Amino acid sequence: MKVLLLSANREKVPYPVLPIGLCFVAEALERAGHQVRIEDLCFARDPRKAVARAVAGFQPGMVGVGIRNMDNCDYYVPKNFVPDAARIVADIRAVTSAPVVIGGSAVSVLPGPMMERIRPDYAVVGDGERAAVALAAALDAGRDPSGLPGIASFQDGVPRINHQDRVPSLDVNTPPRIYRWVDTRRYMSFEGVYPLQSKRGCSLKCIYCTYTNIEGSSFRFKNGEEMASEIEDVITHSGIRDFEFVDSTFNVPEKHAMDICDSVIRRGLRARFIGSGLNPVAVSEALLVRMKEAGFRSLICTAESASDPVLSNLRKGFTRADVENVARLTSKVGLRTLWIFLVGGPGENRDTVLETLDFIHKCAGPGDVAFITNGVRIYPHTALAAQALSEGVIRTHEELIDPKFYFSPGLDRDWLRETMIEHARQDPRIMTSERSQHPLIPYGLRLLSMIGVQKPFWRFAPTFNRLMRLVS
Repeated sequence: MKVLLLSANREKVPYPVLPIGLCFVAEALERAGHQVRIEDLCFARDPRKAVARAVAGFQPGMVGVGIRNMDNCDYYVPKNFVPDAARIVADIRAVTSAPVVIGGSAVSVLPGPMMERIRPDYAVVGDGERAAVALAAALDAGRDPSGLPGIASFQDGVPRINHQDRVPSLDVNTPPRIYRWVDTRRYMSFEGVYPLQSKRGCSLKCIYCTYTNIEGSSFRFKNGEEMASEIEDVITHSGIRDFEFVDSTFNVPEKHAMDICDSVIRRGLRARFIGSGLNPVAVSEALLVRMKEAGFRSLICTAESASDPVLSNLRKGFTRADVENVARLTSKVGLRTLWIFLVGGPGENRDTVLETLDFIHKCAGPGDVAFITNGVRIYPHTALAAQALSEGVIRTHEELIDPKFYFSPGLDRDWLRETMIEHARQDPRIMTSERSQHPLIPYGLRLLSMIGVQKPFWRFAPTFNRLMRLVS
């Protein structure tokens, strides 16, 4: 069967992201004997014409649409991507009668409402490698696929969601080889880095996170040697050397992170790892030293807060002392860090906000940057959603297909916004999510790439903040 896969994500702020999930599915379908093509709409000048051309030129028997995000998770500058996905499906319907399938993380977060809003024939929920192959085989043979694991379909006009069909280990997966399917150079010309996935699942208990719902609470690993082989393959065939691990968090468990670092070091790959997630729940100096030896240039630390009461309410599993320890160790080892904070969660008040800002001013390294989001995006079937329901912030899980944010009742939103603006003036290392949506940022990233500046480009956030202060 001919299978056309469309990457629907067109967001370029702060930078475009390569469609790793869709490429995993493409590899699995091709390995199963199907003829596969990906049409990447990220840089298409006219997405409608691009869809029509792709369908007319390929004549697929099935069309899949990968949907990465429901929205941009920004309270002050919101963008809802669901209507865009619905328009793409409508455009497909206008030029072919082939079955239309949606998938991707946005679909897996809320499959029923996404199906009702977008109106595909089927949806793939969770891991797509097995489900998409089984779906294509059933459609090719003329069988009804509605009962297959990992597939959602309409039954009597109502979405029916089957249980997920998760791959048992990433070692059994063919690497996504993204360079085969999309023009990676276009992405690299921004702040793009090549995504790597060394595990799926997450055993942590953060109240707002969707990872456990999408990927499960048990880790499924790719071993270090397999990971190093994938990196070597990418370097050999594409010349790309800038990578990022897109796991829920890279350093948990530490043994697995060490295994990857050791394998990369043994191969002498000379890769550059730009922004992989570090969770303060378990960070040792030995691991950070090994990461730097393997080629890590910078880290992303998802601290979320530097106030113990808020960390406890978010069920982060660590304390401010642990966050301070990470700051001390990354500074000692010489790894720049992008600190991620979510301000406004349960129990947040003026004092706890000021505690977090105090950490940034006093503990973050001079080359570090702090990225702060005001308000916490509520995702369905999380502990935060349950709390929001009990407090009357939301009425149903289903309404969360549109962006809804949690703000602590003890926190004045106007005060919060003004406080963030004022502290960002004092300390230009602070970048708010609102400021990161500035339309000039992608142009600045392209300029830095054109003149050959090494990544990460987020280290220029203080310069950008100073420039914006001069022109505003």
